[in-house]
Amino acid sequence: MSEILQSFRSEFPEGVILPPAEAGSYTSDIYGEAEAPCLMVARPTSTDEVSRLLRMCHDRALPVVPQGGNTNVCRMAVPTGTLPAVVLSLGRMTRIESLDPQAATVTVQAGCLIQTLQEAALDRDLLFAPDWGARGSATVGGAVGTNGGGLNVLRYGTTREQVLGLEVVLPDGRVWNGLRALTKDNSGYDLKQLFIGSEGSLGIVTRIVFRLHPAPRVNRSMMVALSDLNRLPDLMILARRKAGRLLSAVELLPGLGVSMALERYPDLRRPFETIPPWSVLIRLSDTAEVEPMLLDLFEVGLEDDIFSDGVLAQSVAQDRNLWEIREQMMPHQYFPGMTMLKWDVSVPVGRIAEFIARADALVAETCPGATPYAVSHVGDGNVHYSAFADPATPGFETMKQETLRTIDELIWSFGGSVIAEHGVGSVFVDRMRDQKSDVEYAIQQGIKRLIDPGGLMNPGKLISD
Repeated sequence: MSEILQSFRSEFPEGVILPPAEAGSYTSDIYGEAEAPCLMVARPTSTDEVSRLLRMCHDRALPVVPQGGNTNVCRMAVPTGTLPAVVLSLGRMTRIESLDPQAATVTVQAGCLIQTLQEAALDRDLLFAPDWGARGSATVGGAVGTNGGGLNVLRYGTTREQVLGLEVVLPDGRVWNGLRALTKDNSGYDLKQLFIGSEGSLGIVTRIVFRLHPAPRVNRSMMVALSDLNRLPDLMILARRKAGRLLSAVELLPGLGVSMALERYPDLRRPFETIPPWSVLIRLSDTAEVEPMLLDLFEVGLEDDIFSDGVLAQSVAQDRNLWEIREQMMPHQYFPGMTMLKWDVSVPVGRIAEFIARADALVAETCPGATPYAVSHVGDGNVHYSAFADPATPGFETMKQETLRTIDELIWSFGGSVIAEHGVGSVFVDRMRDQKSDVEYAIQQGIKRLIDPGGLMNPGKLISD
């Protein structure tokens, strides 16, 4: 191994190749240290260096684990299994190469941070739509690799809808230049779609052409207390009818999460005197004033008993406070010592409330004493559903597996998916397989074997052998 490491270090400038002893945070994630050894960390600064690195790894049959900001929650970007792997980080490829206000497009290297690109676009009165809490550490390449969703999917779609072109280094080091900034191109298969959401299992995305959008000049938010969770579908119907295209986000927040966030972060201001069991955070965005429309939505919601209370942000600071509450709905920080059973659910929008109620009942039945916890991007049917249980409970492992199985089956009975936007990684790889028909999974395996016949790209993630 030392000879392999030395051969790589001799081929690249100082700082590109780090030995395992200097791997540091590159080999750990939210789950802790990587399960498999790290042979080296490669930190290229250009597409040419990525190409040379993959060619050398291919010639030596070395597994490669691509890594962006490593903010995923499914063990996607660190080595798993038993074989030593090369961690290939795009964290030094951060340049915004060109931003075209007339065409509303931007070409950027894959290691650029989401927030950095958002700010650069806003300087030109444009919007880079993908947005989530980890914007300050997540990279655009990671967003492409996972087809990231987040807060703006309702209005703008997922990352997939923002991608016009890609540059990808294939497992053998060849470079596919698909950096076409075209809205229309029917000249054959749309190859970029293969790599979006592929989690680095088919190659390394190095550069991207994104579409941008006009930046809303006005964003107004309100948080309302649902009179009953079953009124959630009525809320969405009312919101779409009243706000239409101006509706940019609708987020469901559990009272338990809001209460714990307020307790943990005392700088947050209480939105209600009494925290309701369920709140909904709604944002309207436009180039002109939206407050009258928001007030109309609120008044009708009260009259129809969809809401029982609400608060309209009267300043930028108040608006930020409401959204900071939303961003602190991450449950893993609130249940120390407990085991998290996790689902990243996608179900039809009109059945979110039904899914949560039935899932809660199943958790109570299969894992007594566990605490269910749900947060939802209501507009696109995505529910981040969790259950927290004491691992010291007798028979816990059996209860855990039964709970995972029954909730997965519930999701599929809704015509839903167990992975909506967080990715498959190694955590969900077996459960994703159970969701797919034999035909669909065989097609995916065939694509993997065609492009990566050696199975060297991010092994153990997304697709099983």
